[in-house]
Amino acid sequence: MIDVARRAKVSRATAARALGGYGLVGGSTRERVLAAARELNYSANVVARAMRAGSTQTIGVVVADISNSFFSYAIRAIIDTAAREGYQTLVLNTDDDLAKEIDAVRLLLEKRVDGLIVVPSSATRYDHLVLDDDLAKPLVLLDRSVEGLAVASACTDDRGGARAAIDLFLERGHVHIALLLATAAAHGSETSQPAGVVSTVRERMAGALEALAAKGAPDPLICYSRSDLAASHAAALQLLAQRPRPTAVLATNEEMALGVLAACGELGLTIGEDVSLISFDDSPWAKVITPALSVVRRPVYALGSAAVTALIRQIRGEGSPGRIELPIQLIDRRSVADLHRLRG
Repeated sequence: MIDVARRAKVSRATAARALGGYGLVGGSTRERVLAAARELNYSANVVARAMRAGSTQTIGVVVADISNSFFSYAIRAIIDTAAREGYQTLVLNTDDDLAKEIDAVRLLLEKRVDGLIVVPSSATRYDHLVLDDDLAKPLVLLDRSVEGLAVASACTDDRGGARAAIDLFLERGHVHIALLLATAAAHGSETSQPAGVVSTVRERMAGALEALAAKGAPDPLICYSRSDLAASHAAALQLLAQRPRPTAVLATNEEMALGVLAACGELGLTIGEDVSLISFDDSPWAKVITPALSVVRRPVYALGSAAVTALIRQIRGEGSPGRIELPIQLIDRRSVADLHRLRG
């Protein structure tokens, strides 16, 4: 700043006002200061400025899988909403790995972010989010909750969404139903719930079982799989090899749905006829494949926007909204066969 002021032949205070865009500075003086800054390749030290101001006007987002369309669209909402409030966004991906999450939180705290939005990879571990029995920074959990951590969260009605999907299967005569559940806690394909599944997995499982029990329907076939196409494909093949073969599958995310589609293609089974399918989340491709896929649609953009709005309220000292739970919508397209009609 001193070098810029000398070259522009003004005081340091005048140079600061011209570069900062505040105070009274004449037009010719401002241009002279800006020209000097360009000649010297000057840029402000935003870290030092933030340390003085006590705020960086940035928020940190720790997301489980940025390649998943649900999370990428939620991040877009977070970035858009934060920008309207004057905040920049730093995003780090964890692949749903706790060690990576811990490193990501540490890095964002070192960057002096004003608050954090975290998609937690553990249902119980949260010591990296607290400091001296208090939150390290204002915090909102996105899409999931953590046992024992009473903080603001933005979630959807996952239990209700699973109930609605199973109810549709039952209404259309399906009794041999399978659940393909995505979880980073799985090692290969597992029929028993692995340790460490996150809250969304538990809620969707609970909702499905509640719907089946309410109608006296048989227990479903269950398979847990990691969220990648190779794993979900193998898990879907395992489910479809059972006898009697399930006539309906609820997939808990887009990777699981793609695995079912791939397995059915390999086995020569037709979606919407031989195998009915409902997926959580209305992925961009879901409505353009044949047949169009029935989905449990979650309000992704509204969810991301609600999360960052709740975080900024905390940063500004306006309190915490607690748990935010947005409703879901079952979209019935063409991928669920009516067995009553087919048998008739």
